[in-house]
Amino acid sequence: MADESGFEMVPVSGSSQISAVGFNATTSQGRVEFIKNGSLYEYDSCTAAEAEQIQNGAIGGSVGITFGNLWKGTKPFRRIS
Repeated sequence: MADESGFEMVPVSGSSQISAVGFNATTSQGRVEFIKNGSLYEYDSCTAAEAEQIQNGAIGGSVGITFGNLWKGTKPFRRIS
């Protein structure tokens, strides 16, 4: 279920850097929560399919590799906390 900001954050396992990945269907934004300090980043122009691929580590069996291929460095982003 989505939180008050419209994101449904899904905890991920097996990643040394990412703790959760979410998607907001209304705004087409992705959100990533990092383990190190709990920082949150939002990414623009994302799809639900991309978020699901990242959550499942679809590329190379890795959440981080999938994130790097689909969102990091390819989408506009901002740190929100």
